[in-house]
Amino acid sequence: MSSVYLICGLGNPGAKYHNTRHNAGFMVIDKLAEFFKIESFDIEDNYLYAVTDHNDKQVVLMKPLTYMNLSGQAVKAFYEKYELDLNNILIVYDDVNIDLGVLRLRPGGSDGGQNGIKSVMYELAAGEVPRLRVGIRSGEDFEKLRAEEGFSLADYVLSGFEETEYESLDKVIEAAKDAVLGFVDKGLAETMNYYNRNVLKSPDEN
Repeated sequence: MSSVYLICGLGNPGAKYHNTRHNAGFMVIDKLAEFFKIESFDIEDNYLYAVTDHNDKQVVLMKPLTYMNLSGQAVKAFYEKYELDLNNILIVYDDVNIDLGVLRLRPGGSDGGQNGIKSVMYELAAGEVPRLRVGIRSGEDFEKLRAEEGFSLADYVLSGFEETEYESLDKVIEAAKDAVLGFVDKGLAETMNYYNRNVLKSPDEN
């Protein structure tokens, strides 16, 4: 039997959240679906999923329907139903603590204040859950915004990307897709060595 990998992108379902910063995880799943030529997702309880073969492995793409803060419920439901190896799960999500362009692939760590991965860690009762963090912070512009009176971080992550960011965003989501494929093909350690960087810069600039 081939190894099964669960790639779960975090986000909020519904059209109003479609292109928001908080849905970077969903964007990566959609890019992977495009790569695998998956045209539609099936629905199961509280998540959308699609299954495909990649080399000698089976890859499941998932988007929870629970809204961000309860993402772990969907991951736990799938994890328990199919008795997956925890090391074969990769959670992909946005991180406002790092700039747009930066990817961080890790075997585990803290939740960093991101409620989606916090829910996943709680439901799986595990801190060592492989994850790919996708930076969404708009660099210097973010610092200016944060200094303004009435700034809300919650509103910021639920806002859309700026027109000027879309070209960069496309490159980031493409690189994140490649990082996920690297995780499946080569494993976490080797893939971390290449993708833990600012993908908008050449390797020697990082």
